[in-house]
Amino acid sequence: MNVHPEPRPAPAGRNRWARSLLALALAAGAAVPTAGTVAHAATAPTGEPSTFSLNVPAGAGGAELADGHQGFSVESADFAHGFLTRDRMAGRLKTLGSDGVLRLGGYSMDLVWPAFGKWSRTSAPKEAIGGTVDQSDLDALRKLVDATGWKVTLGLPLKAVIDPAKLKNPAQDPAPRVTLDQIVAEVEAAHRTLGDDLLSVEVGNEFDNVTTLSGGEMWDTMKQYEAAVRAAVPHAAIKVAGPSANTAATNTKLDDVSRAMLADTSVDPQKTVSELSSHLYPGSHCGTSTMTVPQLMSSDSYVRTRTKLAGIKEIGDRFGGRIPMTINESNSASCSGQPGVSDSYATSLWSLDYLLQTAQDGIDRVEFHTNTAALCGDFKPRNSADYPISYRYYGAFCAADQAQLDANGLAAAPLYYGLWAFSQVPRGRFVDLGLADTDLDKVRAYGIKGRDGSLTVVLLNVQDPSTAGTTADEVKLNLPARYRTGRQVTMRSSATDGLGSPDASRITLGDRSVTAAGRASGVPRSRPVPVGHLSATVRVTPGTAQIITFKR
Repeated sequence: MNVHPEPRPAPAGRNRWARSLLALALAAGAAVPTAGTVAHAATAPTGEPSTFSLNVPAGAGGAELADGHQGFSVESADFAHGFLTRDRMAGRLKTLGSDGVLRLGGYSMDLVWPAFGKWSRTSAPKEAIGGTVDQSDLDALRKLVDATGWKVTLGLPLKAVIDPAKLKNPAQDPAPRVTLDQIVAEVEAAHRTLGDDLLSVEVGNEFDNVTTLSGGEMWDTMKQYEAAVRAAVPHAAIKVAGPSANTAATNTKLDDVSRAMLADTSVDPQKTVSELSSHLYPGSHCGTSTMTVPQLMSSDSYVRTRTKLAGIKEIGDRFGGRIPMTINESNSASCSGQPGVSDSYATSLWSLDYLLQTAQDGIDRVEFHTNTAALCGDFKPRNSADYPISYRYYGAFCAADQAQLDANGLAAAPLYYGLWAFSQVPRGRFVDLGLADTDLDKVRAYGIKGRDGSLTVVLLNVQDPSTAGTTADEVKLNLPARYRTGRQVTMRSSATDGLGSPDASRITLGDRSVTAAGRASGVPRSRPVPVGHLSATVRVTPGTAQIITFKR
């Protein structure tokens, strides 16, 4: 059993001293920059600036940055324990927008007991350590959906339905003996309660980790579930999502299932499958695996992710782009995250970068796996009965203590700030800024042409400000047309320990923060960026991100 100590907050005296220094720095740089000057962030670099020149093309032929790209993946056990309520979750979802998706599933998908139809009065067997899902949970979810505008995908158990001989390890977390009819009864109740806000149903979680099913056998199982659901609710047009293959660097299992789909002439995959889903974690904390902040933010990690995404897109292209390609479970490190990394400020920058990277590379949606009701740092080991609802180091929010949790108060974790920053990026189409791979260890850059003719450039300096030798990124943007104005919103942390800081209270987006109720303390403030004839120069200091919007 691994013991994961809770990261210690900085001493109060040091926090006050750091805040005093930040206040002085902001006061010193509060003047509005004049034409020809460079816009500065607050964190001081320790080396000479690194200079970059990026050309913004006139056209916009890249992938679309559309609504609904980000969402959350939540354990079925959280749902079964009644945690997805309007009072607890609505503010935290609405702050990110009204077009997100909640995926109910994860590892505990096979550990819950659906109590609907003739099973509504049955007692859950001892194997159902994830809890019982019943109509009261759906009713609470309905209120949450109404309050936020978010939609839902519902995970369905797999292990108990297939041939037991196909299970890899039947003795590990044995699933309660749920039948397919019992599963369909839950889908009927979910559709009756949620209506069109139920986007689809997902067949199992990481089938390749828990079963020996081949790609063809998994496709046959997905068809079996879809046919059973269609027979029960024929007018609902509910499709299945899958195969939700594991976090491997390759896409072998997704490829196997897709080839089986394309070879099958008995059905139209587009009418059966709502999305082809994958899981992706750039790092791992499973077994003896570990990861570090430098590894998470490295150019190698970025390039490996890009390769994985390119493979997913290629598979999607086989279907003519008509079936959405999603990453419906993701975060910084698998197996509940890496302490000191997954709960650090680095994930604010990483998640903003990752969402932009996935959208630019043609992924339709990314859902970050998170806890919804946990005390910060109260990690439960895998063999604990409480594990399915445990604190996770990669969670988007957690409560400081039980009293706060009982009052539905959840503090935003560093990860959440990156998601909030992404929600501020206007929708449009990506343009290629031509950033070289050799520069990825210092800066990440994205350009989006808006539908209204605006241009948004997102620049992230991924260097750790607490490390000696880091440099500011001085980026010259060569613009394709004249823009009258430019304004930037900055995400930064005032913590002295840089990217490794676990103190989310030191993070701001446009000088704003997220309250304990999950709402923004105000609209993020923007500051002017000087725009020349056909160029603008922006300085991005280490450990900060700039969202810069130019308007004509």
